[in-house]
Amino acid sequence: MKTIRAYKLILRKEGWAGLSKKAGRPVAIGLFMFFLLKGIAWLVLAYGGFELIF
Repeated sequence: MKTIRAYKLILRKEGWAGLSKKAGRPVAIGLFMFFLLKGIAWLVLAYGGFELIF
């Protein structure tokens, strides 16, 4: 089974279309959701930290 690092490399070289062709649609959706949730978590942490300070 390939690792996330390999999928990220495919994503960088060929984009979302290349990732869905090589790895399959479920992997592309899963990786998209991972990055989306990671970004939302950082925003929540940043906003929550800002609220704690002020």
